[in-house]
Amino acid sequence: MKIVIPVFSVFTALLCPLFLSCSDDNSGHNFNALYDLRPLSRAFEVFGTEFKSRDPQMIHRRYPRHALIRSEREPAPISLGSLSEESGSIEEINVFEYGSNAHLYWTTATGKDGLGNTISTATQTLDVSGFPTRSFWYDVSGNFKYAYDYTYDETLYLRTSIICYLEDPTDNPDAGRDFERTIMWNKDGILTTRTFVDYDSNGFKRYEYKWRSATPKNSLRGTGGIGYDEYYREYEAGMLTYQEETTFDSDAYPVTMRTDYNGDETYEETYSAVTSKTVEGYLESVIWSEEGSDNQKWKTTFAYDDDGLLKTTKHYDFVEDAFVLDTIVTDVWYKNPVNGPTGGIGVYFESDEEGNPVSDYESVDWTASQKTHHYFSYPGEEAFRIVESLERIRLQ
Repeated sequence: MKIVIPVFSVFTALLCPLFLSCSDDNSGHNFNALYDLRPLSRAFEVFGTEFKSRDPQMIHRRYPRHALIRSEREPAPISLGSLSEESGSIEEINVFEYGSNAHLYWTTATGKDGLGNTISTATQTLDVSGFPTRSFWYDVSGNFKYAYDYTYDETLYLRTSIICYLEDPTDNPDAGRDFERTIMWNKDGILTTRTFVDYDSNGFKRYEYKWRSATPKNSLRGTGGIGYDEYYREYEAGMLTYQEETTFDSDAYPVTMRTDYNGDETYEETYSAVTSKTVEGYLESVIWSEEGSDNQKWKTTFAYDDDGLLKTTKHYDFVEDAFVLDTIVTDVWYKNPVNGPTGGIGVYFESDEEGNPVSDYESVDWTASQKTHHYFSYPGEEAFRIVESLERIRLQ
């Protein structure tokens, strides 16, 4: 059975801030001063409405392979099926502390329930520059629960890998793993490629992929926009059962895509893509056809806002002799309120032509002192929210 990691350990470990800092300075004399935000506390409030969390594997299999795939944020940190449905109840509060060598990265954390009782604790080791290298998670009795290893690009101050362990990795190179992730960024701090490996409870690969962004010009720093899987593979008991491969041109736009439905290295389907660009040089459309024929299958078109950020993606199926609209996806971007190098946040949801949600959706309220991430069940009832108390930190 797949082990599910609780709210506190997953969300705190994976979404902690990404950049170093010096002490805050409100003198106003340094016009080149750079700031960012770190969390002091994080509260999870549940409103008793079901919200469909996006499982990473289901994201990759949700649409046919012609559809672009969003760069995945970490999964929604609450499994509502296991939480109270009392309206507005606070299910968990995380409190973060920062040691002498800490800047935007906490060194100890405590998870408390809505009554203030401690339910978990964590410690995080930082290197001499203040970047996390490993964290440990414990239950209220001090028993080991999970551990994480991290690496960072200390020029960009962005995380480049994370490994989650289900067994104590101390002096144990064969400790059981839950997942591994690597991340590549361009010089502007935009996600360009990501790899992911997920393991089952026996230590076998469950699935893996390498994702490549098609819209690095159209995303905020710290995010990745949308793209295609260079490869995607599924396994059962360590045996390959399904795989897809995509090739790309020099712009990282797709050229061919092929699918092996049973893992025998024989690709039953192959498609080729024709792409177009806007006058600004952004990806405008992708049309897929059966390789070696004029039989068109699917089309995806893209629209951008005045800042060049991706705004709308439309997916079409070819029916009889015309493309018929199937799905519209709207992207909404939230910029860092202090213009910090950790970057912004992107959310997306299925919508109508006017950008109104037609399924579950998210929104963010973000200031220099508080960030609230709202999760709504369609047509608009709030299911839960995550509220962070923030502190502005001087980076340079």
